[in-house]
Amino acid sequence: MKALHESISLAARRLAPYLPYPHFMCVAPLDAVLRILWRAEGNIPPAYWPRLVLLLLLSGVNTVASLPERVILAAWLRLRPPQMGRDNAPVFVLGYFRSGTTFLQNLLAADPDLRSPSWPQVLAPQAFVPGWFLLRYLFVPLLPLTRLGAVVPVGAKLPGEDDFALNNLGGMSVLAGRAILPRRQAFFNRFHDLDALSKGELSRWRSHQFGFVQKLTLVAGGRRLLLKSPSHTARVRYLQELFPGAKFVHISRSPEVVFRSNLLLARELQRAFALQPPLPEDEQEEIITCEYLATEMHYLADRAQIPAADLAEVRLQDLTADPVGEMKRIYRELGLPFSRGCEERILQVAATFGKQVRSRHPDLTERQKARVARLEPLAAAFGHASLQAPETLDVDSQQRIG
Repeated sequence: MKALHESISLAARRLAPYLPYPHFMCVAPLDAVLRILWRAEGNIPPAYWPRLVLLLLLSGVNTVASLPERVILAAWLRLRPPQMGRDNAPVFVLGYFRSGTTFLQNLLAADPDLRSPSWPQVLAPQAFVPGWFLLRYLFVPLLPLTRLGAVVPVGAKLPGEDDFALNNLGGMSVLAGRAILPRRQAFFNRFHDLDALSKGELSRWRSHQFGFVQKLTLVAGGRRLLLKSPSHTARVRYLQELFPGAKFVHISRSPEVVFRSNLLLARELQRAFALQPPLPEDEQEEIITCEYLATEMHYLADRAQIPAADLAEVRLQDLTADPVGEMKRIYRELGLPFSRGCEERILQVAATFGKQVRSRHPDLTERQKARVARLEPLAAAFGHASLQAPETLDVDSQQRIG
């Protein structure tokens, strides 16, 4: 019986990449899905076709259903765009993937004066209030089937990443490469720091990023928006141009732990959502190492241009050790009021995240140790230890702290 169970489990793991369950882009408009698929250049093996067919079918249905909203809202925003001044410019959570950005975002979202987009809003950014309302009850219950919950906490009321919105509006995100077309990561990774984009691509990114924020402003009820995407860490200067007065909170974590966690993250994303075979491990490790280093170096270069009253920094180990104390410090440095009732909500969020089970990952190979050694400048810049003993590592095993 045990041997049969193990055989079934092994078969399930091997079949998982090809099973046709809902994709996180299935509620995106069909034009956005086709824009990404065009970059596959026909390289989608037959084994992935069942997943592709279901994605196209569901996206087509959602495109027709959301079309009236898209047309009406586009006209409304042109005629009566919401006002966004320096006093209500967004707060951006910065930090590379798996650095603790999701934990920090959830702590900040406990503040009733801040408004983060929900998962229905970032997964269906082309929709608006009626569509988001329907998705909350028709699609969110299916989110566990998408396996997105294996990567980040998802739910109707939980804060989502706005990079999913940029991806589902037109493939303007590293997610399109990292999760969907891993063989085309070189193309989509340009949307990470934006520096290599053409004028047309950069204009399109600005339009969609600003348009999504405008849409969120309409439903924010005067509250300041709270946005989180790891890619924002490499685009601070562009965000400052787009949103004058924006505030930033940067979180860091041991570079070795971040590296280890991103290896597993890439595998999980591709296993759940890819339409192509994954890259060789060595090549994927190199992409992660170079991108992580370049991302934080971009941030360190841009940090000097951020006014002191618009920036706060925190280390994950300090935030988990004293969430209330660190959050009060962050609010104080940003000049934001620490709302009554925030403390209790922060403790509730911290307790929820603290229940996550963690385990030690396999020891690094010599090749991986060499890559971690290249991240030493980040450890020094943010006050983290360099290469650590395995038993001292705090690595998430269930991929829940983003």
